[in-house]
Amino acid sequence: MLHLLNLFEFIFSKPLAYFFKTFGKIRRKIAEKNLEVCFPELNELERSKILNKHYLHLGASIFNGLKAWILSNQHFEKLLINLDEFDLDKLRKSLQGNLVLIPHTTDLEITGRVAAMMFDVNAMAKKQKGKLVNNFIFTSRDKYFKQILFPNEVLKSMRLLQKGENLLYLPDQDYGYDHSIFVPYFNIPTLTVKFPSIAKKRAGCKVYFLYLEDIKNKYKIILKKIDMSGENLYEDLALLNKEIEISIREQPERYLWIHRRFKHRPKNTQDIYDESLLRKRLY
Repeated sequence: MLHLLNLFEFIFSKPLAYFFKTFGKIRRKIAEKNLEVCFPELNELERSKILNKHYLHLGASIFNGLKAWILSNQHFEKLLINLDEFDLDKLRKSLQGNLVLIPHTTDLEITGRVAAMMFDVNAMAKKQKGKLVNNFIFTSRDKYFKQILFPNEVLKSMRLLQKGENLLYLPDQDYGYDHSIFVPYFNIPTLTVKFPSIAKKRAGCKVYFLYLEDIKNKYKIILKKIDMSGENLYEDLALLNKEIEISIREQPERYLWIHRRFKHRPKNTQDIYDESLLRKRLY
């Protein structure tokens, strides 16, 4: 099955990349602007090269999802270079509970399944548009996550951490003003969700940042412990954003630049995106 998925990826990822780039004009403009503000030291040609590579990874992301959803553990582990370097029993059985943070990359689903293998983890995830797609994805994820929680189940998630269980969470999107503060991210004041720091304070959990390095269609697991105090919200989240930024700079083409990471701005601050790329402002 893995060989078949790799074959489909080889055949179809470039046509899909062309389709996404050609017909997803709004998303392409968002990605261009994100790269412009995050990498001002690069010229337009250099940023364009990153974007072109990004679309190739985006075209392959469908097959990455399928690898995560349908491969057996035996075949899935063939994608991982260094899983045997980690003491999985120690990670899974931490009495404090573990909050595992992962970034939005084109290998997101693979990263999620890696987290499930390493931590026996519960996951917080949004429902997908389209009933059939949503049912397929969540049925597939149910095979390796202990349980899936939705964004409105924050209290339930906190209780799991307080009981010593593990939770997977994605902290690197703009979730709006109510649950976030502005913290530097690529030297830009960026709304950053408070949950990781609050979880550290209330649950006393360990906080890890997990991402993958793509090496010739296999993956090296990078796991870092983030020494949040739980006492200083701004400092905790600045530390997290710095780790996310470091991971992006290693392989920028794999990050999901098509998300509007900077859609909400501090008051009296100029918008980063043109009005045509924004939905209704909250104030």
